[in-house]
Amino acid sequence: MKKTFQSLLLTFLFAVAGVAGAAPINLSAPGTDLSAELDDYSSAGIGRTIKLVNGAQAGEGNNYFKDLYTFTTPTTYDLSAMMSSVLNASSGLHISGFSLLSGGTYVLIGKKDVLNSLPSSQTWLFDSGKTPLSAGTYTLAVEGYVNSAVGGSYSGNIAVAPAVAVPEPATLGMLLTGLGLVGVVARRRKQA
Repeated sequence: MKKTFQSLLLTFLFAVAGVAGAAPINLSAPGTDLSAELDDYSSAGIGRTIKLVNGAQAGEGNNYFKDLYTFTTPTTYDLSAMMSSVLNASSGLHISGFSLLSGGTYVLIGKKDVLNSLPSSQTWLFDSGKTPLSAGTYTLAVEGYVNSAVGGSYSGNIAVAPAVAVPEPATLGMLLTGLGLVGVVARRRKQA
């Protein structure tokens, strides 16, 4: 009875160790602050190369990464970002997300550029468009998994520029009215 119990206990311990060894591996890099680089150059490079210790870790079910790049904008800024990764049977990263967050809330979600990407690569893009970013702290997130045993890399760029103020329609109306009044006054003076 004692030997049976010991055998069952050892079997259970080996089973638990096997399940624990098969748990997904988080390959995420520590967060990086890009604020100083963006202030100096108005753009910053992002990127990372991932190499696997064990090639069997490759594939969607075995590992993942989520790299975070933070930055702070002191005023209203327009933003654009691009990221690409080579992806083929022998190397590469599968990118599953490229987004911008503020306080844990999604601000912009990247879209895969299927028109300009080659079959062996992925390109993701987003920009603030007509809605510039207000002052605050933002996080650029790159998510995915290693596709092959040899690992892979991604690279990209984030660029910010002070937003150009666009007058509201009411302001434009007042400007045109003022110009019209100046024209009327100038014409009356000319006639007099």
